Amino acid sequence: MASPDSEFLTRVSEAAFELGTDGFRVTAMTIKSRQIGFTDTGTTPDPPLYMQGEPPPVPGRQGRREYDWQPATHAPAWMNMAWLLEDLATWIQPLADEHVTLLGIEAPLPHWCDILLRDGDTAYRVRVALADRSEPLDFPGMYLRDMLTEGRHRDHLTPTDSEDETPLVDLRTVL
Repeated sequence: MASPDSEFLTRVSEAAFELGTDGFRVTAMTIKSRQIGFTDTGTTPDPPLYMQGEPPPVPGRQGRREYDWQPATHAPAWMNMAWLLEDLATWIQPLADEHVTLLGIEAPLPHWCDILLRDGDTAYRVRVALADRSEPLDFPGMYLRDMLTEGRHRDHLTPTDSEDETPLVDLRTVL
């Protein structure tokens, strides 16, 4: 049985996909408060591009729940956001088992987002590319879990301006 947080992330993923096809994009999401922010891009969105080539044989939400709908390398940012949220829904409990708590997402620009999380007592912003990717976004939840538990995230920390600033792990060229 899926946890309430996992179910919430799945619903957010579905909303991100459905609204993405209409020209909206996720700008923020918080798990604890169950809030999602969207913005109207004011443009016609690029069509979805699937890793398998064709869309799932069953349209809509049911097809995305039953079939692999992974975005292709050059899929639009809104589709990669939906995929990221879907994958995080799958990995939220394994992350929690490793004392990593997902807090939310911030996406001030369409090309990348920050995954907000807490590893033990330390908060991090993990930046992930959503557009202009050279590789598909492949198992981001598993990658985050492995990277954090092995301590490899320290290799990608960027300098901060102050001690009060949340440390940024920049994975735009890695994940």
